Amino acid sequence: MVNPPGIQFLAPDAPYCEPDKAKVIIIPAPLEYSVCYMKGTARGPEAILEASGQMELYDEELDCCPTDIGVHTRAPLDYSGMDHAAALKATGDAVREVLQRGQFPFTLGGEHSLSAPVIQAVHEHYPDLTVVHIDAHGDLRDTYEGTPLSHACIERRVVDMGIPLLEIGIRSFSPEEVAFMKTRPNVSIVWAYEIARGTAQIPWERLGKHTYITLDLDAFDPAAMPAVGTPEPGGLSWYQVLDLVREVCRRSTVVGMDVVELCPMPNQAHAEFLAARLVHKMLGYRFFAKQ
Repeated sequence: MVNPPGIQFLAPDAPYCEPDKAKVIIIPAPLEYSVCYMKGTARGPEAILEASGQMELYDEELDCCPTDIGVHTRAPLDYSGMDHAAALKATGDAVREVLQRGQFPFTLGGEHSLSAPVIQAVHEHYPDLTVVHIDAHGDLRDTYEGTPLSHACIERRVVDMGIPLLEIGIRSFSPEEVAFMKTRPNVSIVWAYEIARGTAQIPWERLGKHTYITLDLDAFDPAAMPAVGTPEPGGLSWYQVLDLVREVCRRSTVVGMDVVELCPMPNQAHAEFLAARLVHKMLGYRFFAKQ
């Protein structure tokens, strides 16, 4: 199920980074089964980990080094010989293992379909879970290209689990998804154009005690993040995304996170560095923003 030990996120010699002492376990999940446009998400986790080695540890906003909580990167998941369903199960099982040890799971993708089994595993531990989905796409299709396991269907699977869903930054939506959304009061959407024009009314009151954040990198404007499988114009800025994550962490106890859909591209190293810094900031907000 796993490869030999790989690259550690940020500082492998930071305090409490051993597997049994770390508060956070990074799970590299190089999943790529249902990508429908540009290929390469399987290389995303490794690219993020490699870029993280070039980052400074101090966070000037939080006045701390987030990795001091203890961050351990486990060996990448090995999907060799697995079909899509088996690979998704293996991903969910890896998160269950982390939760059973009382640690915080942070999954690095890989394509976005991995988030459904991960969220299911977290939901088993936290039945009152809410999901915050930051993305360009609604991902509310029942099936896509013949499969309900597609990256375009993950939030439909979340709704099927009975989990309240808050989607932010959406700017690509099908008629099928519109019709479905209108029948589901537990689904709230904040459109990207509303954020850009300063008219967004984010229903933070929908957050429960425990929240999971899934963040597709195509939520960002492609000028800042070109290295994604399905770039959409008009995305969010760096600080808009950070403000959203920080507010979620301030209002609710975040019990798991993922960053997905990095598709490394030649001569676009800034994209993987942005993804690595984003993971660092998200950890900082989760463990230090309320202090």
